[in-house]
Amino acid sequence: MGVNDRSHLLKTLRPVQTFDEVATWWEENKMPFHKPSSRSSSRYIVKAHLRPNFGQLPIDQVDEKAVQEWISGLHKKGELAPKTIHNMWKVLRLVLGKKHVSGWSITLPALVQKEQRYFTPEEMVKIIDAAEGQFKSLFALQYAAGMRFGEVAGLHVEDLDFDNSVVHIRRSVYIHEETTPKTAAGYRDVDIHPDVMAMLKKHIGDRQTGLVFIGRRGKPLVVGNVNKYVLKPILKKLELPNGTTHAMRHGAVSRFQEAGVHGDLITKWVGHTSLKMTSKYTHFSAKHRKEVVAKLGAIAS
Repeated sequence: MGVNDRSHLLKTLRPVQTFDEVATWWEENKMPFHKPSSRSSSRYIVKAHLRPNFGQLPIDQVDEKAVQEWISGLHKKGELAPKTIHNMWKVLRLVLGKKHVSGWSITLPALVQKEQRYFTPEEMVKIIDAAEGQFKSLFALQYAAGMRFGEVAGLHVEDLDFDNSVVHIRRSVYIHEETTPKTAAGYRDVDIHPDVMAMLKKHIGDRQTGLVFIGRRGKPLVVGNVNKYVLKPILKKLELPNGTTHAMRHGAVSRFQEAGVHGDLITKWVGHTSLKMTSKYTHFSAKHRKEVVAKLGAIAS
C-alpha cells in the first residue's frame, strides 16, 4: 500500500482524534446509562488517571503496547492496589470501545484474595440490641434478608407485605438518588421472619406511604453516613472488630448457607445473578466447621 492509496489519503485528510476527545464523547453519550455509583467512580478514574496519561495522545497511539506499559508502570510503583488497577483498565476498555481493544491480551497484577468481614449471628444480636431508633429494625431487616444497603434505603412502606411476611425490592438508592436495583436479579420478593416484620410494623406506625427509613430532611439514608456515625460507634462500644453494613449482607448469606437453605433460593433472596457469586459471600465459622466434623463422625477408631 503506497502513500497515494485511498485509505492513506482519507487518513491524512481526517482530523486526528485524541484520547481526550474520545473520553469526552464517552462521558456524554455512554456513561449516562451506567448506574449512579458506577458513573461516579468512572468519572473519577477518567479524570484522575486516564486523561493525565493518555489525554493528548492520538487515539491510534493508545494501543496494546502503550496500555500494557502503563499498567506495568503502575504496578511497579506499588502506589495503587491491584484491584484499583483492574478497575482502571476496565474503565479504559469501556472508553476505547470493543473494536479498538479487540484481540488485545493485557496482563494485570494478581488480585489478593482477602477474607471479607462478615457479622456472625452472635454479633448481630449485640448490634441490633445496641442500635437505637430506626436503626434497630433497619439492621435486623438487612441481616434477615441479606439486602444491599441501597435497597434497604430505597424501601417504601408500600413494599412491605405484612400479611405474607414478604418484602418487595423494586429500587435502590445512591446518595439520595433513587435508581433501579443493581441487576435484573435485584428485582425480587424476599421472605422475612414474622418477628422482623413486626419490628418494621412498629417502626412505621400508621404511615401508609413514603420511605421506610428516613434520613435528614426526609431524604434517603446514605450508606457512608450510617457506617461512620451509627454502626462504627456501636462496634466500638461493643468492642467488636470494625465492619460496614456490607458485612451484614455477607453474614446473612453465610447464615443461610449454614442453615442448609438451598443455594438457588439464597441466590434469589439476595439478588445475585449466579450461584458462583453467592459462594463468594459465603463464610463458614470455625464453630460451624467443628459441628459438621462432629456430625460426620470418625471413619476409623
